[in-house]
Amino acid sequence: MFNFGTKYEKISVDEIEKHMSEGAILVDIRNEDAYKEGHIKGALNIPMKSLPFRMSELDKNKDILVICYVGGSSRVASKILSKAGFNVKNVNGGMKAWKGEVVTL
Repeated sequence: MFNFGTKYEKISVDEIEKHMSEGAILVDIRNEDAYKEGHIKGALNIPMKSLPFRMSELDKNKDILVICYVGGSSRVASKILSKAGFNVKNVNGGMKAWKGEVVTL
């Protein structure tokens, strides 16, 4: 009902590289197939459905940037991570807004 303890910042796709250069971890919560089709270099793929089980892979001492297709699912993931004690930044616009290079697998 209330969103106490679910604070997270919002950033644009233009800020991703700056935050990553400062040590932030970029988490791509899209499914594996979407990630393989194209993701931002250095992004860690933790699909949304796996997030509750894989949070232990993330460092609570680093900022966590969360990205998805367009920003909706990443808002939900940001709330989950924030409640778990992570410092989270949600990437507005998601991969749809990203104009930089993508890596394919």
